[in-house]
Amino acid sequence: MTEGAKNNTGTPRELGEELKKIILEKKILKTIKPYFEKVGNFDPASGVTLNEYKNYLHDHGYNALRDQFILDVKAKIDKRTGELDKMSRRKAQSKKEQEQQEADAYLKARLEIYEDSGQVPVDVEVGDGGIEQLKQILLIPSWGKLLGTGPFNGFYLNQPVYEIIHDNVIFLPDFAVTGFEETKGEPFIFLSGVGVYYVQFRLSPGEVITDYRELSGIVLPMDMYDKAQTAESLVSSKDLLMTELMTTIPFALFQAEQTKQMYLRGVVARNIFHPYREAFTQLVKVCMNPDSLSEEQGLKVLSGGLNAEIPMYTNEILTEIPQPVEYSRLTAGLKNIQPKLEKIVTDLQIDGLKKPIFEKIVLIKKEFAEVGYPKLLDWMP
Repeated sequence: MTEGAKNNTGTPRELGEELKKIILEKKILKTIKPYFEKVGNFDPASGVTLNEYKNYLHDHGYNALRDQFILDVKAKIDKRTGELDKMSRRKAQSKKEQEQQEADAYLKARLEIYEDSGQVPVDVEVGDGGIEQLKQILLIPSWGKLLGTGPFNGFYLNQPVYEIIHDNVIFLPDFAVTGFEETKGEPFIFLSGVGVYYVQFRLSPGEVITDYRELSGIVLPMDMYDKAQTAESLVSSKDLLMTELMTTIPFALFQAEQTKQMYLRGVVARNIFHPYREAFTQLVKVCMNPDSLSEEQGLKVLSGGLNAEIPMYTNEILTEIPQPVEYSRLTAGLKNIQPKLEKIVTDLQIDGLKKPIFEKIVLIKKEFAEVGYPKLLDWMP
């Protein structure tokens, strides 16, 4: 049985390695015919001329032997190339199907989109007012206050930050995955989606500097996430979560009955939209930028840590790969921005979900810029 006839079994990683071997073999095959077509070196010290030598080879059938040999080599190469092309297509298709099956199985087993469905509606009907991908707007009014680590202003352009005016996080979550940190077994939550860390600050009295970093994920210890949701409430409504540490605005709220909307629209406008309008504007710009949050740039995760007792990777942005200097440059309120997401990917257990994550990011960006944000503007009193 030839390799091409074997079943395409194995993990996506194993199939990927087999595809690499196929590509290497195809590269080698392309060099074989040119290798044999090269004429050997003629030795002028043999006592005959080059023309006499060529005529002899022709008259006695050596050229015909060589031509037939090249044809045989070409036929063998063509046959093997055809086999490899079929194998490559089968293995590539099998790899794609298995990756999708793994992603679907993983999401089915571990997907949790906010446990309190009474407080935060998670099901938005497809086509409901043009909203298909967007679930909610998540706002953290002050990242530093949520972390509760005391005053930390950080540095900007190697200068100490004098004062932080705003350190907002606005996020459009897609899904949430819960897990357990390895060392202490503490639970954490990872949110995937589209967002920004938006900061206004001063290096000296009187001036105001604005900066931001785009985000494709947030990770928090579960007790910190719970603390944000159960902090002092700023509104009396089962349809809207608004505490001093976190607000979630479900897009389904835009379709609520008119009497309910009149009250909630005023609450959202006074407490959320107008105070943080600059952050919303920055999020829209990120969503409108076709180059933002691309799969090639890798995940960019704002980390509040995985374990409250171990401060490692707390108050940092962790990326998959090194970023351009304008992104990796330290900004106010953050302790670090570094390409060390692989250090916690094992804990996050999202390695097999990256492709669907970025496919969804593209859809979320487009829908928020074209539908979600205009609806929010129209909804504001």
